[in-house]
Amino acid sequence: MINIEVNKGINFSNLLSLRKKITQEQFNNEMVKISGIFESNQVKKSGPIITTTFMVETINGENYFDMEILVPMDRKVDLPSDYNFKQLFKIVNAVYVRHEGNPAFLQKVYDEMLLYITKNSLQQITPAYNVTVKDLLPGMSADELVIDVYIGVSENIL
Repeated sequence: MINIEVNKGINFSNLLSLRKKITQEQFNNEMVKISGIFESNQVKKSGPIITTTFMVETINGENYFDMEILVPMDRKVDLPSDYNFKQLFKIVNAVYVRHEGNPAFLQKVYDEMLLYITKNSLQQITPAYNVTVKDLLPGMSADELVIDVYIGVSENIL
């Protein structure tokens, strides 16, 4: 049983942002590039990696994810042209679930969250944002991953 909480929020500042259509393999490559940007600018990660997927498109049998990757930094730096700087990332009044385990089961979490939103007549105003609370380190199993999922809902009651 998934434990759904409401009225949750997150707030981070000084974020590197990348939004593009990428494959899973390209996502992994982008994460390596981002690490390189941090190293070359002597920037430290100041919070968890945040991702969201806006759409999935299949091209020539391969899935492309229109996604955004957000990484909080300890300070503002000039970023390469593919990347943007976001001063603030904030979600208020979100439906929230902590997922512990293999990310392959995240779809079940999304489905239950969306069902909860529908059953409670809430209005979804953001996609699902995944906040990686416990990074997967070399030698760890995907079952050890911890991801907080936030879906922003309107505070309006219509």
